[in-house]
Amino acid sequence: MKTAVVTGATGKQGGAVARHLVAAGWDVRAVTRDPAADVPGTSVVVADQASPDSLIRAFSGADAVFSVQPAPHDPRSPQGYSPAVETRWGRNVADAAQAAGVSHLVYASLVAATSQTGVASFDSKWEVERHIEDLGLPTTVLRPTTFMDGLYTPGLTRLTHLLNPSVPYHLIAVDDIGAIAARVFADPARFIGSSLSLAGDVLTPVEMAELIGVPYERFQVDYPELRKVFDHPAEPAADIEALRALHPGLRSFAAFVSEVRNGVV
Repeated sequence: MKTAVVTGATGKQGGAVARHLVAAGWDVRAVTRDPAADVPGTSVVVADQASPDSLIRAFSGADAVFSVQPAPHDPRSPQGYSPAVETRWGRNVADAAQAAGVSHLVYASLVAATSQTGVASFDSKWEVERHIEDLGLPTTVLRPTTFMDGLYTPGLTRLTHLLNPSVPYHLIAVDDIGAIAARVFADPARFIGSSLSLAGDVLTPVEMAELIGVPYERFQVDYPELRKVFDHPAEPAADIEALRALHPGLRSFAAFVSEVRNGVV
């Protein structure tokens, strides 16, 4: 049985990855700062992404590591957390993986992080990617697109977002990120050295709202760089059919909404 360490295991992406690795038969260590955390099927390991030494101990003897950092805008993020801290934590995980001799790092980046955008919370991931590349680590980069989970919850009466109402966006369910990550871990020879843009559907916000059965309203922001990114998103070149061949359960947005309404996810 191979061992995988999952950072962010109590969060959305890390939790999804941990679930799917456990289901696939991996010995999973769930890294968390909370010793009382419950991550079913895993061995909880207390470590802090701000502490490289604790990460090296958590990674010791492991075959693979999943690296994800909290989003700077997430209300659950630690006090004082920022894009600069996110970059530092992502570098710490990469450094610890190298020091521990981990043979496969899977890094959860962002579809917009292929180049500098001027948006700090996007460029933080670009900086982490550059550091991983400089280290020469055997790595697969996952590039999630817009989370379906952030667009629909039961009882929603109006869909509001920064997305341009007339622009098609690629979408991915967080659980599908976990499923795809597990398949990437299972076949390192195929995926090391590559990146995967992750999407299960492509829709405009108006089309999303129609599927939910609510109106769409766009947030107005005064941050020019952020507005530019959402007005003209970089084409992620996600090959949805290839992803569905890799993970046959890949959800469309309609399927995701239906599952949430029926309590499946």
